[in-house]
Amino acid sequence: VTVLSRCLQFNLKPLPPASIAARIDAILEAEGIAGESAAVALIARAARGSMRDGLSLLDQAIAYGGGEVRESVTRTMLGAVDRGHVYRIVDALGAGDGAALLAEADGFAALGLSAAAALDELASLFHRIAVAQVVPAAAANFDDAERVAAYAARMSPEAVQLAYQIVAQGRADLAIAPDESIGLSMTLLRLLAFEPAADGRDGPPPASPRKQGPGVVTVDAF
Repeated sequence: VTVLSRCLQFNLKPLPPASIAARIDAILEAEGIAGESAAVALIARAARGSMRDGLSLLDQAIAYGGGEVRESVTRTMLGAVDRGHVYRIVDALGAGDGAALLAEADGFAALGLSAAAALDELASLFHRIAVAQVVPAAAANFDDAERVAAYAARMSPEAVQLAYQIVAQGRADLAIAPDESIGLSMTLLRLLAFEPAADGRDGPPPASPRKQGPGVVTVDAF
């Protein structure tokens, strides 16, 4: 306490991914290193608010990519999930195709991809869809804005919110699943099995009043 009372303390906050990406872009330009914006975005997200970690990952990506920063190479290095997988999951949900959903779950396992990373990417996609539905102007800067807009037009807001909650809960349940593959496939099956109530409310309908006499009203119990 005595030492701290004589120190100037700085409370540092995590940097937003956009700031980290902008700095990485500036470094790549200054060093004359070829890079793809999608790869830079992956690094910026993986840095989780730390510029130091972002620069460390950038060094690794350059070395791993033979002097270039490419999306496919960076994604492999980070063990990140290709967005094509999550797009196919949402497409299969829209088509009600359970076989395709299970095939995607098996595909993650075959590629050695983390189920947690898959659910993180899927939750991120549902978040972007929700933003596009509620604040369309804010979604214009997404790097997959066109595809997100198509999903936003096709899905109801209630369905998107429910899907996000199912995925988030499935992510938390991975720790108690028999194994990650089962936890992932069960979450995808939940997405297929549940949908919002027709009137937009969750749970059973409210009790309906029933008159039994003048001035007396009772409520049916469920």
